Amino acid sequence: MVQANDVVNVIKFFDEWTRCIGSGYQKDSLYRLGKFDACAEQWSDLKTAMKAKTISDPQEARKLLAETYYNKNLGSDLVQSPTAGVIWDMKEKPGWDEVEE
Repeated sequence: MVQANDVVNVIKFFDEWTRCIGSGYQKDSLYRLGKFDACAEQWSDLKTAMKAKTISDPQEARKLLAETYYNKNLGSDLVQSPTAGVIWDMKEKPGWDEVEE
């Protein structure tokens, strides 16, 4: 049985891979790192998502997806963000709640 999109969203991984191979991202990679990005992690994640989509047990599919590069390094977890502490500082409370008078 194929997993529902709320369990395995292949589109998220496809979007991440197409973003990586896109000309804008590759231009940035060339400028910042001096080389093009092979996007191997994103390609591996896409293959993992396709495999997870075909697993019949939803818990097993989630477990497989938890090991992806996207979920370990990117995603919506701000603590694991590659730019946290490098480009911006983590805050306990958002600063826009404070009003200076």
